[in-house]
Amino acid sequence: MHANEIIAHKRDERGMTIAELSRRTGIDYEALRVSLAGNRKLTGDELVSLCRVLNLDLADFITQTV
Repeated sequence: MHANEIIAHKRDERGMTIAELSRRTGIDYEALRVSLAGNRKLTGDELVSLCRVLNLDLADFITQTV
């Protein structure tokens, strides 16, 4: 699962709109919308802000292979 999918899933679980997530993180709405659609990469700062608001750990984004 890609980072944008993990974030979108967690946002949906919390019943949060993109607009609300944008306000809480300080990330520009359009940049966040495009990122969650998979058409723009998140910056490191954006990812950290999203993790704080959505209570995610950076480890949630590490893919383990066997």
